[in-house]
Amino acid sequence: MTRLFTLLSALAFAVVLAACGFHLRGLGDSTQRTFPFTRLYIDSTLPVAQQVTTALKSYPNVTVVDSVKGADGVLRIIDEKRDKDLSAIDRSGKANEYRLNYRVTAQLWINGMQAGRDIVLNQSRTMTYNDAAVLGKDQEEALLWSDMARNVAQLMIYRLSNNQMLRDAASAAAGVAPPDAKTNNAVSQP
Repeated sequence: MTRLFTLLSALAFAVVLAACGFHLRGLGDSTQRTFPFTRLYIDSTLPVAQQVTTALKSYPNVTVVDSVKGADGVLRIIDEKRDKDLSAIDRSGKANEYRLNYRVTAQLWINGMQAGRDIVLNQSRTMTYNDAAVLGKDQEEALLWSDMARNVAQLMIYRLSNNQMLRDAASAAAGVAPPDAKTNNAVSQP
């Protein structure tokens, strides 16, 4: 009887979650996002490039390619900056809290022309500090940096897919005019 109750409770919970529109990150919106490219080459050796590549794998309408030759677009991640600033001190003058800042700058290139402005993404976290738990705080800091890199990768995908100005600039770089706002028909360039 308790097993049946547990099963029915879990089923009811799943139905309620599905009914309210809940979905795991990256799964529910993969077919709705439109990108100004279908084949993307990521030009970077920085660690965040791997996070962006991993995040893009959940989108069936985008393929990450290994060479610039077969790519519609090139994402150049040109800068990744990490800063650790002292945020608060205790009464004895020792560090009590740090502020971790993570900044990534990237550019999207389509047909040899930059599409839009540089993409600049920032993340920051606050981390408390305790001299008695130095090893644990080092691990916490590494986890925070990793979490910020994952978040920046998701923000990068969001920025690439949802920015109308970026899509218009990509269309201009590809030599195609963006759709006319009134008629939704493509307008040829003179």
